Amino acid sequence: MKQKSKIYYLILLFVTFVGLWIIPSLVRKATYSPDVYPFVYQSSILKELVFIDYKDKQTPLTDRQGNKYTTAQFDSLMPLLNYRQLMSDGRLPDSLGGYELTPPLLRSKSVMFSYRPNHVQTPNVGLYILFESMPKRVGLEMPEDVFRLQDKIEFIHTETNTVDTKKSETFQRALEKEGFAFPAQWAIGNPTTMKPYDEGYFILDANGQLYHLKMVNGRPYVRNTHASDGIDIAHFSILEVSDKRFYGFLFSRSGELYILEANEGKYIPVKLDVPAIDIKQDQLNIRGNLLYWTVTVTTPQGRNFYALETETLKQVDAYTMERTENNWDKISGWLFPYYLTFEDAHTDYIRPYFHFTGIWGFGIYLFLAVIGYFLVPSTKNKRFFNALYILLTGFAGFVALLVLPKYRK
Repeated sequence: MKQKSKIYYLILLFVTFVGLWIIPSLVRKATYSPDVYPFVYQSSILKELVFIDYKDKQTPLTDRQGNKYTTAQFDSLMPLLNYRQLMSDGRLPDSLGGYELTPPLLRSKSVMFSYRPNHVQTPNVGLYILFESMPKRVGLEMPEDVFRLQDKIEFIHTETNTVDTKKSETFQRALEKEGFAFPAQWAIGNPTTMKPYDEGYFILDANGQLYHLKMVNGRPYVRNTHASDGIDIAHFSILEVSDKRFYGFLFSRSGELYILEANEGKYIPVKLDVPAIDIKQDQLNIRGNLLYWTVTVTTPQGRNFYALETETLKQVDAYTMERTENNWDKISGWLFPYYLTFEDAHTDYIRPYFHFTGIWGFGIYLFLAVIGYFLVPSTKNKRFFNALYILLTGFAGFVALLVLPKYRK
């Protein structure tokens, strides 16, 4: 009987655990709706952040005062966003902001960047592709090897799965000569041929120093950026921009955002004039042009928009939109003070995640426990256990007790 009782309670716990995942997920699927925000962009003519609705074919543009503009007005008021359409219509201004407007210049100053928390919190296979940064032919080509960083750097032929000892030792000596401390904490690159050029990898060593590694004419290029001298670096996102103004974006552990500017062979961190973000849960989007960068930060509370001057990255405008609660937000706190998922929007790792919404749901659980006391078939001595179990586990425990009555004796 004791063995049978142990098996029953193990099955009860398992069914409850599954219920904590399935029941809330079904309710969420029926009640959740995604957050909806307008597209916001800095107008170089109005010199303020404006709202764009591409679904509205008649008046897609609305300014901060609520004034609406026709499609033709929209194109003219946003020349750096719609320059291709204006060129087609023959309406592109000759100059703006002291710059002569030409398609090559506008393309070279275009910046598009996005950051998600799962860019940091994601599994890493530990194998990296290093391109030749100065290829003899036009375009980047996939190399025949990959490298890994553990207690040393090793290049491995992909076909034979053997270590290229000579190349590995050459890069190892170059790293050691620059003072690189193994093991590396992380290495960030952009392993795709669909980019104008290659800047290799930025690697954080064991001492928290950020190094730049790339391959030039088959030889290692290694530099200590010294960006870590004044910044406690948490993450780096490389971005090979057309005008080669900067290497990418630096995130400090306190959430401040920088570009790592390329300045005559030096690496200069330049801070973006926006408030610090939470890199573990906030999302970031940047759309830049010749005159302005529009920075969008999405938080659990809403969405913040900032306009920065391209040259100085100083803030010239800002706007905040609070998040509107959906039906899931309204009912989850009452029905599920806590629930279980195996995925999280902020990470690519799959494991059990417990989410806590508040204590109000225990009021419903108390009412459910009273019902369970009388409704769930059981002996008198077990009724108090059933009620307490339902109070702690809610709907999942209630359902588990109902579907497992035959194991009770």
